[in-house]
Amino acid sequence: MRLPRLAAVTVLAAVLTASADAAPRVQGHVLIVADVNESAQQSMPAELWRKLVVDYVGARTATAEDGTALPDEARCRSAHALYAIFATFERAMRLPGVPQDPDRVYGIARFTVRNCLTGVVAPVKAVRVESDPLSEAQRGDFEPASERTWDRAIRTTLARNPLDLPAATLTTTTAGGVTILTTGATGRIVRVDDDVVYIQTSGGFVLYQVVDDVADRDAKPHPPIELVVQEVNGKYLTATVTGKNGRPRVGDYVQAAAAIPSPAPPR
Repeated sequence: MRLPRLAAVTVLAAVLTASADAAPRVQGHVLIVADVNESAQQSMPAELWRKLVVDYVGARTATAEDGTALPDEARCRSAHALYAIFATFERAMRLPGVPQDPDRVYGIARFTVRNCLTGVVAPVKAVRVESDPLSEAQRGDFEPASERTWDRAIRTTLARNPLDLPAATLTTTTAGGVTILTTGATGRIVRVDDDVVYIQTSGGFVLYQVVDDVADRDAKPHPPIELVVQEVNGKYLTATVTGKNGRPRVGDYVQAAAAIPSPAPPR
């Protein structure tokens, strides 16, 4: 029987991370839905699993709630999230021929990530974890000792297995209007002066690169507004507006534009 669900909570990632001075890995809001399988609920409380997932994701802010499915695009938009993540934890079955310590508990953590700007969903990431050794006092009553059993072990294992965040953006090629997926660097607009736009980025942009303003500050997608990079200063860019699909605004999301395939040579 599944334990009662707890209400959703919004947390500042900096409060939960090991170092309050560490820069957030995700410069935006993330919606997290966490689920502990019935087989693991005795040893992994839902509250602890939510906390471990929030720390693992490392977002500037995150809403963590219990649930059983990855949020759809409508839920993403209502939460104004940059990413949605479904994180599950379950007890792992013993693998034939693989030595396992009887003094440890084994589990599998699975993560599914949706880019809320594009709807692109990354392949499920599965990480096998093992607890710290159980003491005699812990064997019959996992719940009081759950944090000692799992906290350090899971943090250490997940730190060796960083989460992949899909950065693909949906664009249209000139070849028959076929929609393709392309990946690229990302950023957010921090200032707009007429046709000059200032952008804070995740890095990876170059001078004279074409970039697209693809969504507003609430992560709601809109037709791409084309920009051209005029200056690169570390993770900050200066770009000029060349597109006709509207005006960039502070807080808008920017991604590298899709590469347009070269036309096939004449035969």
